Amino acid sequence: MASENKMQLLVMDHDPVTAALLMADIRAQGFTQVAHISDVSGLAQSLASTSPDLVVFNYHFDFPESLETCGLIRQIAPHTAILAIASAGPAIKRLRNWSRDTGAVDAILEKPFLIQRFRAALGDLAQGKQATRAMEVKAARLENLLPEDALSAMDRNPAGDVELFEGTVLFTDIRRSSEMITQLPPREFFRQLNQTLSIQARLVRDYEGSVVKFTGDGILAVFRGMGKSYLALRCAVELAGNGCQQIFPYGIGVAGGLILAGLVGDSSRAGQKQQYDVIGATVHLAARLCSMANARELISTQQAYAAARFSHPNTRPIGRIAIRGFDDGIDCIALNPATDTTPTSTGT
Repeated sequence: MASENKMQLLVMDHDPVTAALLMADIRAQGFTQVAHISDVSGLAQSLASTSPDLVVFNYHFDFPESLETCGLIRQIAPHTAILAIASAGPAIKRLRNWSRDTGAVDAILEKPFLIQRFRAALGDLAQGKQATRAMEVKAARLENLLPEDALSAMDRNPAGDVELFEGTVLFTDIRRSSEMITQLPPREFFRQLNQTLSIQARLVRDYEGSVVKFTGDGILAVFRGMGKSYLALRCAVELAGNGCQQIFPYGIGVAGGLILAGLVGDSSRAGQKQQYDVIGATVHLAARLCSMANARELISTQQAYAAARFSHPNTRPIGRIAIRGFDDGIDCIALNPATDTTPTSTGT
């Protein structure tokens, strides 16, 4: 008895007798999840209940319309592997011509054939499908290393050209994370960290910002377009007062200005992966302000706060701060989210 295989298989055969024989032999090979359809009327229901990994299509010359059903499977489930079988003579000729024209079939067997050939073909397609699935899982895991917003930005700029634009940068950073990681079990620390970062990312998107990357114990986000300062400050106020601050308290920094965006990393060697990032004085400034903010507090440049055009009742003027890389210092303001007012107008 072959070992159990959890792949989803679908047998497409107008003849119930040959269909039963095929399904019996497929199950004997260890495939336990096998369904059967006889015509297009059962196709939608079958594909709605399961997305097959592999289809065995038994083509009968007196049912030429079944080729259209096979084509529909390829259209609806393009990643499904299809093994087609047909009798020698006109049937196999028509099937091969149709397959050549449409590219809808992965492998063809001519009847009559030894059962060993059928099992070998089925096994080869199953192994290929499993290998493809493993590669897809690996690719998905690699993509998950980058936030969805960064991936979208890369899709918009596939050539990797550097982009310069006016935007508002928002940084968050958890306070005393090194201390907390020693106080909590590792799994619990990562669970709470992921929960905090997920809440932060959701709030950024709620305010039309983009999460460029997770920085380990914080996020880097960018707001652009009309209302960028307003949206960034409103998001920062919401972040500062959000309940996730009770899990891991964090500070926030906000600054506006020119931003450089593009792909960074070693592209000189084949297989090296570059990643989307934003750089420049504005990004550096927002990061520095974030590092200066107390837990549950946000520090913004006075310029970004003024551009947002809303007043917050609980502000703490900081004045001009000497920040490395900025010769004249930067005028800043701190906001405490204990109370808040709803703005009446939108800034830039």
